[in-house]
Amino acid sequence: MTRTKYLAIVTVLGVVLTVTNYEARQERSDLALHEVGTNLYMLANAPSVEGMGGGGNTAIFVTGSGVTLVDTKISGYGPDIMDYVQQITAEPVTTIINTHTHWDHSGSNVSFPDTVNFVAHENTAGHMASTDCDDGAGYQGGSIKNCGAFKGENEKYLPNTTFSTRTTLFSGADQIDLYYFGRGHTDGDTFVVFKNARTMHTGDMFARKGLPYLDVANTNGSAIEFGATLEKAIAGIPDVDTIIPGHASTTLLWSDLENYSGFYNDILQKAREGRTAGRSVTDIVGSYTVPNQYRDFVVTEQRLRDTVQHVFDGN
Repeated sequence: MTRTKYLAIVTVLGVVLTVTNYEARQERSDLALHEVGTNLYMLANAPSVEGMGGGGNTAIFVTGSGVTLVDTKISGYGPDIMDYVQQITAEPVTTIINTHTHWDHSGSNVSFPDTVNFVAHENTAGHMASTDCDDGAGYQGGSIKNCGAFKGENEKYLPNTTFSTRTTLFSGADQIDLYYFGRGHTDGDTFVVFKNARTMHTGDMFARKGLPYLDVANTNGSAIEFGATLEKAIAGIPDVDTIIPGHASTTLLWSDLENYSGFYNDILQKAREGRTAGRSVTDIVGSYTVPNQYRDFVVTEQRLRDTVQHVFDGN
């Protein structure tokens, strides 16, 4: 059974930290803590929150050597995350894994001690270290890559540990397996598997039940490869039952991921076939209807148009 706790205004310490360090942040989004498995939790936006809220979902995993976090939401939510960690355990945060570079997933990395082991795919680490940090697509007009957060003295928050295709952290009941299968939402998306809990954090390779945002312009994401990456993950990752999605406010099931792959690849096929037949993007978008077997997946016209256009552009 899922246990949920809601955040209104956190402890006095949390309020002091928020006011002192993040005076520019006037609005706070309510968060909810879900118990996913033994020593494993998902910190998500409360169901009442609309839009971005605090950013992507954070996994909190208590190991024998400290707390591992997966993703740290947007800038300023470090105290909020720590408030929930302290409700669970007195152990310190020792490891932070980022599923990808985006500002709503790595925004609060710098709120944690620089003794933390920061872990990411090698391409994600490259984006974090990028000097091209003025695309204006991120939080408060910063870079969507969040690379501005890691400049100067904050270079110490860049990933200490990177990998290429697969790596494992810890062992026994604490084992975490990291997988990379190719381009998709970005070119550095990590699937994080908590082996003993049979649970996987997908980052924004499966953000919610809807068409993905594809960051082609800033982090080399790919509409064309996104579907194949999903298929490789499904074929290559064993023994997972539960999904911690990138943004949805509740956990999902492995079968939802399989359906998501079918849903996305159906759209990809229609875009490819339409292009081959000489149809326009507008024509394909206007004639699209969600197949009945994928009726619980949301398709907005703009997101569909963007996806089809990326396919037409060879991205």
